[in-house]
Amino acid sequence: MAKRDTTAPRIGPLTLPGLQEGSREDLVGGARVDGLRIDGADASGAALHDLVVDESLLRAVVLDDAVLDGARIVDSVLESVTATALRGARMTLRDVRLDACRFGAAEWFESGLTRVELVGCRIDYLALADGALEDVRFTDCTIGDLDLRGATVRRVAVVGSRVRELSLRGARLEHLDLRGADLDGVDDPRALSGAILSIDQLPRFAPLLAEALGITIA
Repeated sequence: MAKRDTTAPRIGPLTLPGLQEGSREDLVGGARVDGLRIDGADASGAALHDLVVDESLLRAVVLDDAVLDGARIVDSVLESVTATALRGARMTLRDVRLDACRFGAAEWFESGLTRVELVGCRIDYLALADGALEDVRFTDCTIGDLDLRGATVRRVAVVGSRVRELSLRGARLEHLDLRGADLDGVDDPRALSGAILSIDQLPRFAPLLAEALGITIA
């Protein structure tokens, strides 16, 4: 019997039920989008506070400068969703897949992500500071700045993805797997406690880790 990898994200397959057609009019603050397919809607600038999206598909939806503070997205797929800026403080994402989404700045402070997978996404700035991430996987993504400052991180993996800057100051990590990350820099090497690095990554981080430990390399 193969030994189970206790460090890997625990994300099951996501299957949507038969969906009914929805429209831009369904995307309203405080509304509930349940069992709908919304394709090609433009909700730029919309105030979508406390929106609930359940067992639904949002495809090619434009959310430029939309605000989703307090929104809940569960058992759903976001496919090719785009936004120059997307604010979603204190959001809840649970059992969600983001596929080929393009965001400029995604400001999701104090949000909770559970069993979430991002595949082929391009995000200039992903702000998850002071949030909670459990069982999250980034696959084939390109992220400019991944901001996890002050966040609680448990079983998160970065696979085949480019991250220019990883911000970790004050984060609490338990199995942050960075072995599949093409990573340029970390704001606070001391905050890497609880991360998993590959042998190949050590030469790049050795000077930073030595500096954090007060070691002089001469």
